[in-house]
Amino acid sequence: MAKLLSLLDSIEAIAACHDDGDVWDRYSWVYTTDGVPLLEAQVYLSSSEDEMELVSDSDGEEHPAFAVEHGLVSYLEASTFADVLSVQKRQQPLSQLEDYAVALEHYAEQDAFLDRGEFYSGGSEPEPLPGLSRDLYAEYDLQLMTCPADRIAAAARATAELLQIGVADALTRCRRLPLVLGERIDARERDRIEARFAGISLPLERTTHVSFVWQMGG
Repeated sequence: MAKLLSLLDSIEAIAACHDDGDVWDRYSWVYTTDGVPLLEAQVYLSSSEDEMELVSDSDGEEHPAFAVEHGLVSYLEASTFADVLSVQKRQQPLSQLEDYAVALEHYAEQDAFLDRGEFYSGGSEPEPLPGLSRDLYAEYDLQLMTCPADRIAAAARATAELLQIGVADALTRCRRLPLVLGERIDARERDRIEARFAGISLPLERTTHVSFVWQMGG
């Protein structure tokens, strides 16, 4: 069901996608309240289905009925919205909501990414920070912490397949726990690895590197 979001909620909704392809599949356009600062605006994320059922607004332009009903205007394509967040995040990993708002408003007005001194100059990206993903989407570490003796062989086969190593090497690693099975992987790879080990009844310990600094624990 369509609903109005704050800027914070809309940014987190975009970042909650697995990757750019998932953003494309879930969302089409970002609509916002007209004539107010972005930080104060209400936001609506439309789907491709929403964009197929259009009505005319007071200016005769066609938009999804929900957007017209609430007096919203098209702001950016959802994929572009995500790109702007990504560029800002890579340049300044510790960005706060206000920093993302400035970057989005700059792109909406200038049709160009806001260069914080790193993007167009080709500067190197900051070193990864513990607990914080390098780009827009969350990243994950997975470890096998315990393995009962009767599952060592199955764990070794799964590990060999995953890490593309020999079974003998995998067997040795499974006997010297903890075993790192993924470092800063994306959500799709996380799901694939967890499903593989769940299939042999071996839960993995997951560490999440969140998208935004305000999502980090105190």
